[in-house]
Amino acid sequence: MTVTDYEVSFRHGDGDTPETAEILRNVRTILRTPQGSCPLYRDFGVDMSGLDRPMDVAKNLLTVAIMEAVEKYESRVKVSSVDFAANPESGGLTVKAVIRRE
Repeated sequence: MTVTDYEVSFRHGDGDTPETAEILRNVRTILRTPQGSCPLYRDFGVDMSGLDRPMDVAKNLLTVAIMEAVEKYESRVKVSSVDFAANPESGGLTVKAVIRRE
């Protein structure tokens, strides 16, 4: 399984404030960073080690990893849902994460 893109949005929209933009930017950064790739901060990001498993297992492991990473590194929000959509251009998947304020 290959993840080619991430989409992040608030559950019911949360306005257009600087704080909202900051939260969305932070969550996108977390999701696009594979765990272990950030020098001197190896725990940061999402654990992508399960992507080589069968599709159903990989989706479940990635969903849990996304929820845990967002909870750990952006405590102002929680992940409400994670969905996957096929990306026919690249042959990978687009991850769609919906978050809500805590």
